[in-house]
Amino acid sequence: MKKTIDIQELMIGYRRRSSGYTGAITRPMHLSTTGSELLALVGLNGAGKSTLLRTIAGLQKPIDGKIFLCGKPLSNYSRNELAKIISFVSTEPVAVPYLKVFDLAAMGRYPYTGRMGRLNEEDKYQVLEALELVGLRAMAWRNVNTLSDGERQRVMIARTLVQDTPIVLFDEPTAYLDMPNKYETLALLQRLAHNRHKTIIYSTHDISLATHTADKLWLIASADVFEGAPEDNVIQRAIRELFNSTNVEYSAYSGDFRPKNITYGEIAVYTKNDPQRIRQALARWGYKCVLNPRMLREGLPKITLNIKKTELTIDYYFSGEERQFTSFYELGTYIIKHPPAMPIPAFTPEN
Repeated sequence: MKKTIDIQELMIGYRRRSSGYTGAITRPMHLSTTGSELLALVGLNGAGKSTLLRTIAGLQKPIDGKIFLCGKPLSNYSRNELAKIISFVSTEPVAVPYLKVFDLAAMGRYPYTGRMGRLNEEDKYQVLEALELVGLRAMAWRNVNTLSDGERQRVMIARTLVQDTPIVLFDEPTAYLDMPNKYETLALLQRLAHNRHKTIIYSTHDISLATHTADKLWLIASADVFEGAPEDNVIQRAIRELFNSTNVEYSAYSGDFRPKNITYGEIAVYTKNDPQRIRQALARWGYKCVLNPRMLREGLPKITLNIKKTELTIDYYFSGEERQFTSFYELGTYIIKHPPAMPIPAFTPEN
């Protein structure tokens, strides 16, 4: 399959002309992309995500190595040629008074409009078509500063569609969005990548979000960049090692993160329903869920969970005492105030 981006022995960082200082922030990396692919560039804050995107976009020179775009060295493109190959959207919100939605989206046509920068009828049609695709055609003549953050981000996506490049780079496109708009934006990017055969790369520090939305990850960790699908062993291992020394643990099963909780003991749970909610709740309270054990160990608390549409009943048994709850909140409040087991004592070395 033809590569849209081919990175060879690339090292990124910053140069200072005054002092001659050259500071690389990554070791040499080998990465590639193909068409019809949504790729997430992930890593902790300060890992070098924006620097890598800017280097690929030709806005910043690499420390070493080569970048090929659609088979041609990045250094061989003129500015106008590059604008027809790659589009870049930075994280800074657009705040220009009286700028119309149509005019912001139309900026993507400027590589094609010649020296005068005038839009012909075909250009205008493409702008309106792009706004239609992102659901904003009815807002074409509104001022950009009257839009919500999610709507403004969709205008920027329309601008990249109008620019009509095979490669699109977004630096933190979900940074200012609420959770529904984050997933709406990434779902739109995924459709564009798959249906329009584009390579779309977006950066984010939200690794959980990336593992649920991207076809491939580039994960920056400890100056190395790991490449693969979210489920690949190399990515799973790199994520676990990245958070190994923190108070956060990663679940390969769900692709989510959660705080490392102290475990006080175990509670047996009997249910025919999906156990994910009770398992999550018990973990938050400090207990491990033992699901549907055939034999109940002596002294082990027991929960029977039954969920029918909107009805919830939770029967709790411990030390001959039985209680019934109709919400997880009630159960949690009781367990926290009446813990069924003493905390496991912390290990202390003998003197």
